[in-house]
Amino acid sequence: MSIIRNWLSVASVATILAAGQSGGAAAESASPRTLRVVGEALTPIMGVQPRFVIDAQVLPGEGAFRSEVEGWFSALAPIRGADEIRGACVEIRCALYANFDQGKIEISADLAGSGAPGGGRMVLTDGEGKTLGETTLRFTSLTGPIPGVGELAAPGVVGAIELADLLMWNGAPAAFGSTEDGPVSWLQRQALADWQSDQGRPATGLILKEDLAVLRAGAQAAKARAGWTALGDPARGWTAGYPATLLPRAERNGQVQRFASADGASVLEIAVDPSLSDTAFNALVEQLSAERPGVSNRNYTRVNSDMEITYEENGREISAAYHNREGGLVRLEFSYPSARAAEMSSFKAILPRSLLVSDEIAPL
Repeated sequence: MSIIRNWLSVASVATILAAGQSGGAAAESASPRTLRVVGEALTPIMGVQPRFVIDAQVLPGEGAFRSEVEGWFSALAPIRGADEIRGACVEIRCALYANFDQGKIEISADLAGSGAPGGGRMVLTDGEGKTLGETTLRFTSLTGPIPGVGELAAPGVVGAIELADLLMWNGAPAAFGSTEDGPVSWLQRQALADWQSDQGRPATGLILKEDLAVLRAGAQAAKARAGWTALGDPARGWTAGYPATLLPRAERNGQVQRFASADGASVLEIAVDPSLSDTAFNALVEQLSAERPGVSNRNYTRVNSDMEITYEENGREISAAYHNREGGLVRLEFSYPSARAAEMSSFKAILPRSLLVSDEIAPL
């Protein structure tokens, strides 16, 4: 298969836009502005004429003439693939590039202005910088449904935490990320693309009205079946939840809340412990991630003072999250017999990622 047919599926898309244009309006993006365009090659490149969607934000940059772009880039059939797009603009002129395992694409186009997008040009090079082909591009504003794909949801209608939550409840866990909300990132977009593929839909990673409605309905139904019950309080700096249908036995001992199945075999424990020093938290991470007898299938992720870990130990599945703050260490630990994986495994991701922790922590 030619390089151009794989150009979006083999690596992340990054954008650096840096070119000047005389006579353009200075810094038209004084405030964030949505950029939604369809790009189309006017002549073939490597035997195909690629089409793609950019769904991004143009953000104020440094200085009077610069702006930055953050968002998502998705190819349209017959080419497949989607990934992150980033960069910066000088006035309205943008120069984009995307690196892949087998080569690189560079795009120059007028995209940062407040008016209709202008034309552009694309160059495809291999890993050694040799030009493989180039083509002119036409950009049009995206204002309605994308043929064969669907209609984009309104900008900002869903944030990173909500989309990650919706995907988890629909069986497509997003990767470990921030515990604070913000715009949808490439982590949620990639998980969305996986879910779309599983549903037999084009795996674009684009947030579509129809998909969002399906995800919300599916999450609502799944939460109802599980008896999902909220825990914590935003005013105390943390929130979580638990499936009361599966873990009906609840008890509290000081700063520890414990929930168990009817037979006590499956257990969830949430607590706000005293805060740890950086050295002590490092030691906790090393202890949890160290090799030891009876432990297998260990996976963990740590970002600064946040950690998630899953593993199997002596016939039990364990899933946990630890968030260390000045006001306390918020921990969530969930375990169940491996023999009950069919019943409990979906909560292996849902429970730790339901725990959202801010910088200000108060006791339970």
